[in-house]
Amino acid sequence: MGWVDEFSTSGRLGRAGFWGRHLLALPPALFLCVSATQVLGEPIDVLPALLTTVFLVSVWGRRLHDRGRSAWWLLVVALPVLGALWLLLECGLRGSVAASRYGALAGLRPDYVTVGAAPRMERAP
Repeated sequence: MGWVDEFSTSGRLGRAGFWGRHLLALPPALFLCVSATQVLGEPIDVLPALLTTVFLVSVWGRRLHDRGRSAWWLLVVALPVLGALWLLLECGLRGSVAASRYGALAGLRPDYVTVGAAPRMERAP
């Protein structure tokens, strides 16, 4: 996946990729949002915040796809505390193993070639 695909809501995302993006990509994005506010000022600071929001919707939406749910379930956070807790719990659980309407298992693509073990060659005495 390229970095542009990080803003797409199609496909699935496993738990490791989900938490990895929160640990590696989210802190610099939040730092950029705060820095843009302090350095560039009011009208320009909206762009990094908007990009970070789209990134988070993409990551959470693809994680919900891995659980077999639509990204529309992100709207559950409108419920004050219970919605956020439910969403956090839902995204922390194991994803579905079978292919779904959202694609193949996270990390697998149908165009990959699986290479089996090569046959063993007998050595001459």
